[in-house]
Amino acid sequence: MEWRYALEGGGSLTVEEAGLRAVLTAERPEDGRGLYKAYLRGPSGRALLGTLAPEGGRLRVRRTLTLDDLKRQGAWPPVGGEAELAFSFGRDRAPAGWRWTDPAGLRFGEEALRAMAARQGRVLLRSEGEGFLLACPFSCAQPFPMPALFCLAEPVLLEGERYVRFHFDREGWPALPGRRGGAAVC
Repeated sequence: MEWRYALEGGGSLTVEEAGLRAVLTAERPEDGRGLYKAYLRGPSGRALLGTLAPEGGRLRVRRTLTLDDLKRQGAWPPVGGEAELAFSFGRDRAPAGWRWTDPAGLRFGEEALRAMAARQGRVLLRSEGEGFLLACPFSCAQPFPMPALFCLAEPVLLEGERYVRFHFDREGWPALPGRRGGAAVC
């Protein structure tokens, strides 16, 4: 049996069941942005297929994995796939409407928020209304950025890269996503 999926993040994934194994082929256009990892998604997890390598003008990875291994990872039966930018060659260029900043110099409602943001290193900043937005690079393989604000985080894709976005009011207090001005929640 064979399935084909569009990869979240660009490209395609072909899954071929061959007895007790699955032959998985992920590919995407070569865009020069960096190194991508491909994943098979299942009903309760995902399995790393590997890093896509240049092949014939495209990026591609092909793996044969046992169905038992995929089931243990929650990735069988398949429900889709992902291509995730794992390393950017040009992370100096900010997405449109954003700029890179050191959050240590921003105004926050309390020192603990400033210190938590400063530990992130560079983050993306954008003014919004009377407040501002911060976007921190995100990867499932890394600790969650600003964990005390987990419930207020908004996952976003900016130019194909994963970030978690946080909203702050004009005084630097965290605000609910989508809330324009008004009362903060902390």
